[in-house]
Amino acid sequence: MRFVVGIDISKASFDVAIVDETGTLQVRNKHPMERPGFEALLQTLEPYLSEELHIVMESTGIYHLPLLHYLVEQGLMCHLVNPMQIRHHIQSSTLRKSKTDAKDAEAIAQFGRLHASTLPVVDTAQLVSLRPLLREREALTKEIASLKTDIKGLVDRLFPELSKNTNIFTRSILYLLLQAPSRKRIRNLKEKKIARILQKASGNKATLEAKEILSWAKGSIGINDSGLETVLQSKIRRLLHTMQECEAIEEAIEKALSDSDIHEDIDTLTSVPGIGKTTATHFMGEIGDIHRFASVKQLCAYIGFDPAIRQSGSSILSRGHITKRGNRSLRRTLWQMALGVIRHTDKFRAYYDKKRGEGKSFKQAVVAVANKLLRTLFTLLKNKTPFQPDLASGGVTP
Repeated sequence: MRFVVGIDISKASFDVAIVDETGTLQVRNKHPMERPGFEALLQTLEPYLSEELHIVMESTGIYHLPLLHYLVEQGLMCHLVNPMQIRHHIQSSTLRKSKTDAKDAEAIAQFGRLHASTLPVVDTAQLVSLRPLLREREALTKEIASLKTDIKGLVDRLFPELSKNTNIFTRSILYLLLQAPSRKRIRNLKEKKIARILQKASGNKATLEAKEILSWAKGSIGINDSGLETVLQSKIRRLLHTMQECEAIEEAIEKALSDSDIHEDIDTLTSVPGIGKTTATHFMGEIGDIHRFASVKQLCAYIGFDPAIRQSGSSILSRGHITKRGNRSLRRTLWQMALGVIRHTDKFRAYYDKKRGEGKSFKQAVVAVANKLLRTLFTLLKNKTPFQPDLASGGVTP
């Protein structure tokens, strides 16, 4: 007999409801969000362990993670669902507006009873340290890009000739700007002093470059503003620190990869021209085992790239937008992958051109390529086969 456990989680406690395959409520209780509460739940579940048991809980940011880890480590079958799915289930099953944690737990259990066979199963591969590392790298990368934009804007005002004639984000130029953050401050330095700063940062002689920089400073149209200079120095220090943190995260990712078994999947993804190791690693780190997803539609919904359709009777009111009700980080990664294959894979480029020729906007055409790419990647990962350009359209519906 099949039993489904619905768990509604809050910061300090969690409510539990167990229903059988007919929907009859078997157990309802509440536990504190701490180790004794976890152990009490395990005791509650013990009479059902000999049966087919499914545990369903909502993805609640960070609050569900300790309990999810504990249950998966006990070898139990757990499903993590989008809160939007539960909300829609409740709205479709009752007109009452009353809401309690106990009722929500039962609603989750009833939802699981109807959909457990199609819900992805959380496995231990999803709980390793790779995913938080990948997300931290993504956050640091965005912070670095933002700081670089700000720094370039400041240099364009204080010493525009420097950003025009050289890469201001080399270590040597950044260290020079730390000590002399404007054309006025650089102009007051001796050529040998500039050369020593550049050489200390890069480890190479840079006398000619120092002479050029001093010449640019003497003829510069940059403004004098001590406040902007202070802000520039602050942002450069933050950039150097963030870059150092990003390097440390990269090392941790490499170590986590060496301890995991997803190398074959990463190789499969990078066999597609335009998909690099970074995006492939992020993709696999987010989805875990591809076999968690019974179909490409399920994976598409998990990412939030499935189409949103509003229909009434025979009239389709709107169609074409994606739902965006899934893994936001995966959507960004899939978008980057789509841009990459458009540039480097002829068949995806041709598909993009076809969509543009049909009147689709740039964004709509890229989304269409992303969906086609996702179906291709799903097939490759399921079959554990590398990408073959001549067979890129095989088994894939445009």
